[in-house]
Amino acid sequence: MAKRRKQRKTKLHKKVSLKNKLILLFFLIFLFFIIIFPELRIAKFPMRHSDQPSPEKYVKKKMDILATTLPEPVVIKNGSRNTKNIAITFDADMTYTMLDMLRSGKVNSWYNKPVKEYLDKEHIKFTVFLTGLWVKTYPKEAREIAKDPLVEIGNHSYSHPAFSANCFGLPMVERKLAEDEVESAQKIITKETGVIPKIFRFPGGCYENIDVKTITRLGLKIIHWDVVGEDAFNYNADSIAENIKQKTQNGSIIVLHLNKGVFAPKTYDALIKTIPYLKGKGYHFVKISELLTDNKIEYGLNQDFLVR
Repeated sequence: MAKRRKQRKTKLHKKVSLKNKLILLFFLIFLFFIIIFPELRIAKFPMRHSDQPSPEKYVKKKMDILATTLPEPVVIKNGSRNTKNIAITFDADMTYTMLDMLRSGKVNSWYNKPVKEYLDKEHIKFTVFLTGLWVKTYPKEAREIAKDPLVEIGNHSYSHPAFSANCFGLPMVERKLAEDEVESAQKIITKETGVIPKIFRFPGGCYENIDVKTITRLGLKIIHWDVVGEDAFNYNADSIAENIKQKTQNGSIIVLHLNKGVFAPKTYDALIKTIPYLKGKGYHFVKISELLTDNKIEYGLNQDFLVR
């Protein structure tokens, strides 16, 4: 009888000992995983309702975080309306078709140098948006423009494609190549001129919201306009001049072209009529960076914004 009791105790002891060993083993395994994978640690208990911030405070906190971590996707169309500063800008376009026309002799040049000479003579500050193909074709001229103290240069894509559909007949860039269009232009402009552009303009002024975010992510400010000179394919210098005279106001960004030829044949003739008029109205010509200095920019996602 006593022997049986002893055997039962021995078996019970063995069961308890085995159980303890298994518990210890599971504990060690659990501890091992906690050390190796810290994300498995037990989270803090949720706050009591009384400890939770109000919805307004929560949203404000999130917006404050976004404001310090996200860039500002904006399309800038004008400067401050409170000063007489205006910016006259030129696009130096070059598509592959334009390049073929130049090589075949159908056009003599895609550079309207008299425009730059006239503005220099009048001590007018201006901004030029260069395409990569234009810089590749005219590297010497691009360097002269970039070194001019009156001039600021910007990026206008590499081959001047459309970034959205139905953009003045321009060929549409493949979505996967859109970023490369900008970066390729940035590289050749920097290489040939020694200047790193900080501003960008979409070819034809056409874009999608995703493009605005892409350009902003690349660290460039997007410059649009509020005054269209309409000098492209326009042989009437008076109509170009009148477009600018009638639409220009404080903070305006005027868009014209630096291409000459059939593309912009009367830009120079229009300028010599326009510049004296704008001077007489008390306007001051500045570069884009100067136009935007100390101006408050209203910004946000998925829409266009003005500098007021």
